Amino acid sequence: MGSSLLFCFQTIRFKMAQLLSTCFLVLISMQLVKSSAVFELKVQSFTTTTSSSVCKQSRDCQVFFRVCLNYTQDVISYRLACSNGTGLTETFSSDQSSISTSAPITVPFNLNWLGTVSVIIEARNAESSNDQPTEKLNNMIGHFATNINLNIGQKWSLGEHLGEQSELRFSYRVVCDEFYYGDDCSDFCRSRDDPFGHFTCDDTGNRICLPEWKGDYCAEPICLSGCSEEHGYCEAPGQCKCFIGWQGPRCDECVLYPGCLHGTCEQPFQCTCKKGWGGLFCDKDLNV
Repeated sequence: MGSSLLFCFQTIRFKMAQLLSTCFLVLISMQLVKSSAVFELKVQSFTTTTSSSVCKQSRDCQVFFRVCLNYTQDVISYRLACSNGTGLTETFSSDQSSISTSAPITVPFNLNWLGTVSVIIEARNAESSNDQPTEKLNNMIGHFATNINLNIGQKWSLGEHLGEQSELRFSYRVVCDEFYYGDDCSDFCRSRDDPFGHFTCDDTGNRICLPEWKGDYCAEPICLSGCSEEHGYCEAPGQCKCFIGWQGPRCDECVLYPGCLHGTCEQPFQCTCKKGWGGLFCDKDLNV
């Protein structure tokens, strides 16, 4: 009776540990699951239509661009602060090759504001390559404000602004932030190989378990092939540890009642006597 209770207690404890581990991973995921996206804008070309140089001093003419987002359909003056995010490029030469190969400007984007937004793009000069991008109004050489429609997708949309003194062509898009996937960027997946999971992520954010791991979060090790799922378990891949009352390489052999000599078992701690034997321990020869 005591052995059976111990066996039940061990089984329940193991199952509870598995359940608690799963719940913990679910709670972590719930905290991480939130929509996260990025607005990207890349300047393709910028030219002035006047004979004057872009910079006051043309010897070392450097420029940079600033993007401002406002979640409103009203185009807001550049003199007002950006209400919903801003981004700057690095400082680079004003020649078209440098401008067209510059990295995109990235601004964190609130997905609640998908649709029409106001975008302000400013071209500014930095008289020297040693200057850091600053937002002083006196260094502005171009200002462009427009409304654009934003949706999540990898495809770039094209835009242009043709002014009296300058021309700007650009491309833009909204994409999921790093480690976020799905139509609303709410599926979080980040490859890991630690006690909280063993997986990589595919292009759509699905978890792909590493070899020898399984489960929704790839936190369950795959036991030794043939290990009894009912009577065995493992704490690391390739193991086969037996619950109390079971034994053998694959935990499929029951443990006899202590002291049983000529008996068998179908369940732990039984002692079913073989033919010709009797007694509590099957140690009495019935043929004598």
